[in-house]
Amino acid sequence: MLRYSIQEISEEAVTQQKQSFAALLQQLGKTSPSETESILAEREQIEPEAELSSEAIAHIQQQIHKRKKMSTHNPNSIIT
Repeated sequence: MLRYSIQEISEEAVTQQKQSFAALLQQLGKTSPSETESILAEREQIEPEAELSSEAIAHIQQQIHKRKKMSTHNPNSIIT
């Protein structure tokens, strides 16, 4: 059984975390839809986690298909 705990952190720590994340995104840059497809095609295919319901899996697959369709219709779009 997993147990979770919540710890309060200062506003300063939150600001620092946001700045670090923004810097990471800047460093990583952006990818085109074709680059994203190429990267995803190379990943290892695995079975969904046993805890996921078939409805959740179907919903996730619909979202992926919807995003893929959106980027196909707008080839100049950039995935961030």
